Order: sequence, then C-alpha cells, then structure tokens
Amino acid sequence: MKYLLSIFYVSLALLVLSGCSSNEKDEQSENVDQTDIETEKEEKETDISSEKNQEESKDESYDESELIEAVETEQVYPEIPFQNINWFFGSPDRQPNGGIWVYTSETIPSGYEDTIDWELNDLLLVQVNDPKYIDHELEIKALQILDDNVVKIVVSTEPDEYSTDKKAARRYASVEKGQLQGKKFLVETVEGEKVDVGTNVKTSEISGSAEQ
Repeated sequence: MKYLLSIFYVSLALLVLSGCSSNEKDEQSENVDQTDIETEKEEKETDISSEKNQEESKDESYDESELIEAVETEQVYPEIPFQNINWFFGSPDRQPNGGIWVYTSETIPSGYEDTIDWELNDLLLVQVNDPKYIDHELEIKALQILDDNVVKIVVSTEPDEYSTDKKAARRYASVEKGQLQGKKFLVETVEGEKVDVGTNVKTSEISGSAEQ
C-alpha cells in the first residue's frame, strides 16, 4: 500500500512540474512574440520618420532652388498722360534739325493754333534725325518720369511702307499743360535701345529736300 502511495505522489509531482514547465514555456513564447512585435513597430516608426525627413529635405532643397531662380521686379516709373497726334492733311514741315520741342500757349507756332486746346494742353514734338530711322513711323509709347528733371520718352519705330521720300521720323503728342516745362529728355525704344535725336544733324542732309 505504501508503495502504491509513493508511486501516486511521484506521478502527481511529475504532473505538477510538467504543468509549470509548460506555463513557463508559454510565457517565454509570449514574451518573445511581444518583443518581436515591439521591435517591428519601432522599425516601422523609424522607417516612417526617415522617409519624412527625406521628404522634408527634398522640400527644403526645392525651395532653395526656387529662391535662386527668383526674378526681381523691374523698376516702374510714374508716367505722364499724353495723346499721339496724327497728321492726315497739311502736316507741318520738319524742323531744320533733330530734337525735342515743347510748345505752349505762349509759344504757339504759326499754323498750329487749332491743333490742340492750348488752354489745357502743351504740344510735344520729337524729331529723330538719325539716318537709321529715315522713312520710319515713330509712335510715343510712354512718358516716364525718371526724376524731377528728366523724362524718358519711350517710342516704337517701324518702316513706313507708304513713304519713300527720305523723311526724318517724328511724332507730335498732346500733353497736359505744364507737365513737361523745364524737363530734360531721353529717348529710348520699347526694346531698350537708346535713340539719338540728332540735334546737330541737319534735316536737309538726311532728307530728300530741305523741307519735308
């Protein structure tokens, strides 16, 4: 009987030990699985953070490139209003030489009395005695105030297909009274080319006749 009890207790002890060992293995397995999950999660977070940093780095690089290629705005000048005048019949003769003239109500040239309203406006004349612009149409595009004393006259030029008389290019314009008094002038094409009006060039030397 004692022998049987001994066998029973030994078997029971073995069962208990076996159960404990199985529980420990399960716990170890769970711990390993949990560690693997946490490690994988950390790796994913690291990868996401790395990708985000790379994208931010790319964005910063792109912005720097844009800044390098940025273009500054061109300088803008205040302008004086004006109106180009076209002569269809009986246009005045060319001046003896090239230059820029501003006529007022006190200096109305003979034959110009009805050209503009002299009480409100002055008359601007630009004549270019440069052989380069012979038989060219001249149109004033802007009167830009560079400073208190200087006005830039911006013009466009193109060959006059109807003129073959070797006439100096010129243009009259009506300007608000007093706007151009005491000013000095620069003439420049819309393309930015400086224009020499030829103040010392006689019209008779470049035109077909002394008066055209």
